[in-house]
Amino acid sequence: MRLPLYPIFALGSVLIPQAHAESTAPGEGELSFNDAIQPLLSEACYHCHGPDSGTREPKDDPLRLDRKEFAFKPRANGKSVMIPGKPEESELIKVIRSMDPEVKMPPPKAHRQLKPDEIALLERWVKQGAKYEEHWSFIPPAKKTLPQEADDKWSRNPIDHFILHKLKQTGLSPAGAEDPRTLIRRATLDLTGLLPDPADVETFAADPSDAAYEAYLDKLLASPRYAEHRARYWLDYVRYSDTHGLHFDNLRSIWPYRDYLIRAFQNNKPFDRFLTEQLAGDLLPAASVDEMVATGYIRANVSTNEGGTIPEEVLVNNTRDRTEAFGATFLGLTVGCSACHDHKFDPTSQKDFYSLSAFFNNTAEKSWDENIQDPPPVLRLPGNDKMPELERAVAMRQEPAEKYEKLRTEAATQFAEQEAAGLKAQPVSEDGLKVHFRFDEGKGDVVKNSAPGANPATYTVDTNPLVWGEDAWLWPSMRMDISSRLPLPDQGDFEANEPFSLAFWTMARLKVANIDTGMGGIVSRMGDSARNSHRGWDLFCDGSKFVIHIIHQWPQYAIRVESEPFARGQWRHVGFTYDGSSKASGVTLYVDGKPVPLKITNDTLQPGQTIRTDARMHIGRREDEQPLRETRFQDLRLYSRALSAEEFTRLPFEDVASQIIAREPDPAKWSEDEKFVVLDRWYLGSKNEEARRLRGELDRIDGEIAKVGEGGTPTLIAREKPTPATAAVLDRGVYSARKERVFAATPSFLPPIANGEPHNRLGLAHWLLQPDHPLLARVTVNRMWQELFGTGIVETTDDFGIMGSRPSHQELLDWLAVDFRESGWDMRRLYKLMLTSATYRQSTATTPDKLAKDDKNRLLSRAPRFRMDAEVLRDSALQASGLLVEKTGGPPVKPYQPTGVWEAVSMPESNTKQYEPDKGENLYRRSMYSFWKRFAPPPSLETFDAQAREVVCTRRARTNTPLQALVTMNDPQFVEAARKLAERALKGAADDKARIDLMSRVTLGRSLSAEEIPAFEKSLGRFRSHFSAHAEDATALLSTGDSPADATLAPADIATWTMVANQFLNLDEYVTK
Repeated sequence: MRLPLYPIFALGSVLIPQAHAESTAPGEGELSFNDAIQPLLSEACYHCHGPDSGTREPKDDPLRLDRKEFAFKPRANGKSVMIPGKPEESELIKVIRSMDPEVKMPPPKAHRQLKPDEIALLERWVKQGAKYEEHWSFIPPAKKTLPQEADDKWSRNPIDHFILHKLKQTGLSPAGAEDPRTLIRRATLDLTGLLPDPADVETFAADPSDAAYEAYLDKLLASPRYAEHRARYWLDYVRYSDTHGLHFDNLRSIWPYRDYLIRAFQNNKPFDRFLTEQLAGDLLPAASVDEMVATGYIRANVSTNEGGTIPEEVLVNNTRDRTEAFGATFLGLTVGCSACHDHKFDPTSQKDFYSLSAFFNNTAEKSWDENIQDPPPVLRLPGNDKMPELERAVAMRQEPAEKYEKLRTEAATQFAEQEAAGLKAQPVSEDGLKVHFRFDEGKGDVVKNSAPGANPATYTVDTNPLVWGEDAWLWPSMRMDISSRLPLPDQGDFEANEPFSLAFWTMARLKVANIDTGMGGIVSRMGDSARNSHRGWDLFCDGSKFVIHIIHQWPQYAIRVESEPFARGQWRHVGFTYDGSSKASGVTLYVDGKPVPLKITNDTLQPGQTIRTDARMHIGRREDEQPLRETRFQDLRLYSRALSAEEFTRLPFEDVASQIIAREPDPAKWSEDEKFVVLDRWYLGSKNEEARRLRGELDRIDGEIAKVGEGGTPTLIAREKPTPATAAVLDRGVYSARKERVFAATPSFLPPIANGEPHNRLGLAHWLLQPDHPLLARVTVNRMWQELFGTGIVETTDDFGIMGSRPSHQELLDWLAVDFRESGWDMRRLYKLMLTSATYRQSTATTPDKLAKDDKNRLLSRAPRFRMDAEVLRDSALQASGLLVEKTGGPPVKPYQPTGVWEAVSMPESNTKQYEPDKGENLYRRSMYSFWKRFAPPPSLETFDAQAREVVCTRRARTNTPLQALVTMNDPQFVEAARKLAERALKGAADDKARIDLMSRVTLGRSLSAEEIPAFEKSLGRFRSHFSAHAEDATALLSTGDSPADATLAPADIATWTMVANQFLNLDEYVTK
């Protein structure tokens, strides 16, 4: 008879188990949930019993095991699945131990059965009280007391105390100190990405004291080469590229952002400022040129101009990419796993993801950017002669910008004071109001006409439904789909002698996916030429001009007036009045509440002629013509009277504000949208004279900035929209399946943004830097550790969540994180702390015992040894040869590259289809300046695991393949470097042994041993014999590369020593550190 166990599981996970650094085995005292239990539950159970509500089982009574408050909650049968202290009575243990396939959990089909020792671990944990803990990385780090080991004569700084403590626990000891020459080479490569000067090596070898070592490190840390090398890592972290990345993959101008990174490291900019400037430099009240350039971080994502793309889908993709990139780089979390559903393992809900994405969903740019070099917003940087003028203009913004921001923060208080003193928002009279569509329904295909006595009160869209919520202004917007029709057959049927007025908010886009969207009726009651020769009226869009038609018969009897061009892609309040005079002078166009000049092109309508038509009134099109594509609408009104100019000034915001205030007088109870309308747009925009003055001053200065930058280098920057930052939760991540609308907010399981902080990117930056934030300092320190030691303390640098690797030394990581923050976020100091530790200064020598107990060297019982990154290999070869051009910054360069690489992946129309290598010094710049095409990164670098930078990369793979040896042996850059190193040896030393020694000291930082020299002498003899007999081979070898061979040296000698130099550049000792 089977025991009637209550089913608590339905499905199990199929994830592969992951080894964790600090797990606890049975029989070792009290178990830690984080170290011993959570890894088991996350791998075996969380798929169906974790944070994701969408997959939680069983459906009729879902069970959640990731949180204490849910795990102990009574089930439908009145019992909890775990009874602390009583595993034999706990349903959890019973179903795990069951042999019945219908009861056993995880079920057999999950292909993840718990092992006996894992079951024993769970059983023991329940017996100990089933104590839950918050996930380690979600708890703010603490700086614990340094562990002390008896007779510790090894530790040099706090890092070593933690390392030694863990080694002693495992029965291991540190390796001996590294020899001075190897240490100085290691430190130079780690800090600068270049080889040490042989003279510096000898100097340090003669005096390897701590003082000499620290002085040398200080020199490196102050070097531009250090700044370049650190910035090179950040190019991966921010997915920097010189092209857009999709479809045409055209050139984009953003290299000044790369140079900003170099300057930041050169000046040792504190990390808190470094972060803030990149996330929100444009939102700093006194933003400098450098701080504006820093916001290129926001614009570094892949973009497209592919025909047929849907702008809203592209916007969703762009925002999602930025959110995922932010999560990986600054939070160390895989937040993108929550785009379609709640995270399977971490407590990041889908709502959390889209609330976080709202911070990046409010930038003033087109999602479909045409793949042009300078898609707005951009800052144009003039030459050095005009840069001081630009800096002065930008500095002039500081005072008015700070005052304006202060007014914005105090707007609610000032508004309340002025309202008490008699300030009132005056509504526009509803007299003659026939149609009033707010277009705030947010969904569906029925819209309400809220005009007084409206009959009918609603209208239904024909064919395709309306598209809601793609943008927001007064509230989320409405757009007519290309096939949608909103006919109003009983509205707008005016006669030529009857006055009427039309007004609405709209935003139109000029081009989408190479399709011109700039021609068509915005609002009309007019047919085509076949229907009474366009009889009727309309407000028409002709490119970027607004046109008003009032027609009896086109073109003989008609009024046509047009405006000057207006910039598209931004919300504008547009409307016109017609006084019934049958004259063009009786038409007035208003844009943003102000009358605008009109050009009269037709004024032939005669008194008594009719404009009545059987065509229906339409929004977004004429009756019989194609729609005006990509145009959004809000708050549309049609009056059977001519509105006054004063009424038109109140229509854009004051009228809407009056409705908000009438509905809810207390500003504290207004939504963010309502605060935007009443306080930001109406009160500050029209009723606060100081705000209007300051806004005018800022507009004037911005005009000067643009004028100074005319003709300068454009660089992509971020600009915030004035509207509140919002996003929509998307069902399964589908761009058009909008559910709940959310405002910008940080993940609910992390500390909230401090009171008083703005919910924009600047507030987000400040949130990251809050003292109670558990992730930023840890994640940042961990990456810096990885740059030097090859692997982070947490190996999964982009995943500090439940499924990420456990830290090898959590207390060390936390100590470093707190210390980093306490130091004022001093990056240079932290690098020096790591490099001066005894841990870093160890030898790489290992023993069988160490390999047996710690084969991956996670405990650091020896110094790590690994192949250098792609850029370091190339740059060091150029440096060894004397070819390296140590010039800092500037436009990207194009070194050697195999022919046809770009052509093979480029569209015919792409402006990066043809690759033309540079000439002269640009061939020999550091690799970080190489032109980066996302579709085809530099091939020699990609071979050594450089990333395409389509997505963020915080941890490169490190592979070893035969193709890599072919690059270092045969690539023109390496062959030419070997040739120049050969010439350096031939001219710098008198005999063979001295030349071999010179090459060894340049590339390896040491002289060869007596046992090593014969191998090189043997190959030297073989090469010498060959080239002496084959002059043509020597000539061919010397022709590789743009630099000429030294004419004072014999070609056979250069060729011979080139091959020897090539051997040095391919030694395992050379390519590793």
